[in-house]
Amino acid sequence: MSGNDSEALIHYTESRMMEGDFATLLCRYGKDGHMHSISRTEERTQHYDLPCQGKYHRHQFIEIFYVMEGSFEQILLGEKRCFFKGEVVITDQNCEHADYLEEVDATVLFLWLKPSFLDEILKSYEERDDLHRFLFHALEKQKREQSFLELKSETDEGEIREILERLTKEDHVRLPGAKEIIRGYLIRLFHLLCTSFCLQLHSSDQESKERVLLYELERYIRLHAADVTASGLEKVFHYHRNYYNLLLRKYKGKSFRKYVQEIRMEQARALLLATKLPLKQVALQAGYENTGFFYRLFQRMNGVSPTEYRRGKRAGQEDSGQ
Repeated sequence: MSGNDSEALIHYTESRMMEGDFATLLCRYGKDGHMHSISRTEERTQHYDLPCQGKYHRHQFIEIFYVMEGSFEQILLGEKRCFFKGEVVITDQNCEHADYLEEVDATVLFLWLKPSFLDEILKSYEERDDLHRFLFHALEKQKREQSFLELKSETDEGEIREILERLTKEDHVRLPGAKEIIRGYLIRLFHLLCTSFCLQLHSSDQESKERVLLYELERYIRLHAADVTASGLEKVFHYHRNYYNLLLRKYKGKSFRKYVQEIRMEQARALLLATKLPLKQVALQAGYENTGFFYRLFQRMNGVSPTEYRRGKRAGQEDSGQ
């Protein structure tokens, strides 16, 4: 890497400045050293002698990038990390990082959000489950340590590409109402990231690492409540089964067994109200093969039997006209 190329990349990195609350930058990196970038304000091409490392920097905004094609490298938390097509990375304001360009073809879309704009989005966002709360907490609150979120898709890439294309178009055209439309698409993007992507937090703070594992653990338990076991969690998350008990006791004040029971009861109550399944089927879907045990446990935890719960709640809905 020549001195001139290093200075050029430093200039490029420092020129990533936002105008307004939101901005996009599409970068195409060539293995021949050419980089072509398109933003709302300009389009330009630069050349670097590869490999080439940019200047370490932090942003005054939240940075999200999506690898559209190829692979892209950054130095984050002191390590060179490679991200591949379909991956999303979110860095908070406190996370120092540097781009690292090598002889590969790649297309990367960067999104930048001002913290105040993110606050507006959070206030209008209605989802309240634990994973959503964690993601927004990571974006908005974690300023004590350096951290970034790595997200990998569990589904087809078509939906996220469509959202990102629409965000880019609105950013470039800026017709009346663009800010409100951009806010709507960002809410849709965050919802998709929370529900269809596997999330991993990289952080300098141990508590943050524990919390992201906890949220992933809770999400998995809710999806597999009927048959989840501590030994099964070992195969999925690769920690000893006792660790999940420790995490749940530390942050939720209950054991793994108690936590699973509560999730199963929550799902059983929903089945009793939303379906006409016989109690045996409700018990099985909630994770209990022994209907008698399910009946007694339900009554102990809810104060009424499953039959009384179904009858009483439905009667209340009919009286209220629902």
